[in-house]
Amino acid sequence: MSILGAAPVLVTPFKDDGRVDEESLLRQLDFCIEAGSQALVFGWGSESHLLLDSELENMWRATVHHVDGRVPVVVATTHPSREGMIALTKLASKCGADCAMVNPGDQRGDQLVSLFKNLSEEVNIALMIQDAKENAPADVLLRAVKEAKNVTCLKLESAGAPHKMGLVCEGLPEVAGGRQVTVLGGSNGGLLLEELGRGSVGTLPHPVLIDAFQDACERYAENRSEEHT
Repeated sequence: MSILGAAPVLVTPFKDDGRVDEESLLRQLDFCIEAGSQALVFGWGSESHLLLDSELENMWRATVHHVDGRVPVVVATTHPSREGMIALTKLASKCGADCAMVNPGDQRGDQLVSLFKNLSEEVNIALMIQDAKENAPADVLLRAVKEAKNVTCLKLESAGAPHKMGLVCEGLPEVAGGRQVTVLGGSNGGLLLEELGRGSVGTLPHPVLIDAFQDACERYAENRSEEHT
């Protein structure tokens, strides 16, 4: 699974009693797809880290069922513990999600690489590495791609993301083992043009302007293609 373009980090709507408003959620899914979303993402901005596992399961299942394969569904399975990350990633696979987005938190170096290697060995689902801190230099991310066969995407949004993207994109062909691994930006798309210029193929912004972000990604890709013809 690979994402090329704009994929919104969804907003989780709630009812007055604190329960997830599934009807509003499904309307949001349709809005995003009609606006050109290349995937649908539940992340930190979706308040996934504040929901019970049972609430996540219900929301993920409802989304996968409603989307019905129209676009990939990506869900955040970040957890304070490694065991929790593995358990949530297994739940994501069970619910039919296409990809699990994992933020390794404070894990560094060998620990970070082994986390994604373990996830690849234990769960049959595509993995997206979410690099939101400054603990994962480009060489560590490339090692994770090389050693974790299920990593198909990287979301880079730590400080200096465009520069790191350039380093990662330059090294990907050597470590990816022939599989397609894409690089996306985050931080609400605030550095989209700089990131596209360093090898990113898309971004994960807020849903409200998803059509504008997708249009920008498509226009940049077209210009890049014309330059190489």
